[in-house]
Amino acid sequence: MNESSAGEECYSFVFDDCDSALKAYHERFPEAIELSRAVAIGELEVAGEYDESKHDQLFASFGSDGLDSTDLGMFPTYLVRLNADQLEAHEREQLFDILSADLPFKILVQSDDILEPSTVGDGHLAFALHSRGLASQAVGLTGVFVLQAPSSSLVEVRETIHDGLDYLGPTLFSVFSGASPAASASSAYLVSAAARESRAFPVFVYDPATGEDWAHRFSVDANPQADRDWPVHPLAYEDAACQSRADDVSITFVDFVAADPRYSAHFAKVIPSEWTDAMVPVAEVIHLEGRAQVDRVPSLLMLDADDVLHRVIVDEKLVREARRCLSMWHSLQELGGIHNSYAERALADAPEHAVVVVDPAGATPELVVVVTAPTEAAAEIPDLEPERSPDEPYIETARCSTCNECTLINSKMFAYDENQQAYILDLNAGTYAQLVEAAESCQVSVIHPGKPWNPKEPGLDDLLKRAELFA
Repeated sequence: MNESSAGEECYSFVFDDCDSALKAYHERFPEAIELSRAVAIGELEVAGEYDESKHDQLFASFGSDGLDSTDLGMFPTYLVRLNADQLEAHEREQLFDILSADLPFKILVQSDDILEPSTVGDGHLAFALHSRGLASQAVGLTGVFVLQAPSSSLVEVRETIHDGLDYLGPTLFSVFSGASPAASASSAYLVSAAARESRAFPVFVYDPATGEDWAHRFSVDANPQADRDWPVHPLAYEDAACQSRADDVSITFVDFVAADPRYSAHFAKVIPSEWTDAMVPVAEVIHLEGRAQVDRVPSLLMLDADDVLHRVIVDEKLVREARRCLSMWHSLQELGGIHNSYAERALADAPEHAVVVVDPAGATPELVVVVTAPTEAAAEIPDLEPERSPDEPYIETARCSTCNECTLINSKMFAYDENQQAYILDLNAGTYAQLVEAAESCQVSVIHPGKPWNPKEPGLDDLLKRAELFA
């Protein structure tokens, strides 16, 4: 704790353990209640609405049941910096006490090693065990903002980081640094980038403020080729006969493990004269089980220190770990609305000549509607949005993500329907400037300002130019 130039104490809001952060929060909480009470009373008095007979008794017990997120939002948040590899059971328990209690804490958990050997032994990997467990459990609390990302992606997801810092509830940032002691030969940036590329540490965000369902709250879109099992990239090289070759190569979990010298025993280099047709890319073998994989040898292309390309074979243990990694990735994909099993089952079970209409935002089960109609009648199904004049202001209500941006600008002009999706309630309750501002703030660009209804409103030339983007 430092002292200001006036001799008064200045609070610190950055901590390296949960104990110290909680202790500071509880010590300062009575002062926070007093200040919140004073602000609330002051606002009523300024508005001329303070009534002693009604409000004195209310404010006498103000804060006895704690403060809500709006009141706590007036104060600085607490930043707690932790290392996942060093978290003891007590610290993990306190971390989740903080997250569960909806306290205004921003918790940064850094992981340096996501390929640590499992404590159960027998050569099993506990890949991303500590960090993945924290992030997944935090998402399960439903009220916690969660961002998981490797350090190489932090610039790319900077807006999401800002959202997490602005979120009024608790936030968990889970970051893989790539600075593993076992990968000292590679830069931390490249190791962390490889972790995202190989699905070992994928990016995902869970934001409770963006809607009421998973389709709006959860996203894996920041991952490369998020709709695929593994990212696929072209590889151009020169073979032993000095001929140009090009192949499409899948980047799998096994590729990530191959760069870690601790697991070199799981790979074996094969000289070119011993290459056979039975050696197939590991990405293909991962999808095979039992007898289907008996006559196939999982292999991988690797470069040596002289940039010479080699083919190596991979043992079954790593193939099993890759399957486990892929299964976890499939779960994240489905939460993010990719390859939704409920929607796919509805499509498969639909009767012949049926038209299946699936909500594009995520296709959760309750949003799957089967319309049993002849195929030739499918063209008669009306559009979700009617054709409108380009001069008419309107909102594509069916696509609204309930982000609250427009209602915060003017709750009399904009309102929510029974599905918590926005529509224009009363144009005359606001200005064209507010309508354009709402269109610019809308996270899914569903607000269309049209033309101004008051020709005397100032600044229309500039507003019309801004509105053109949302015609």
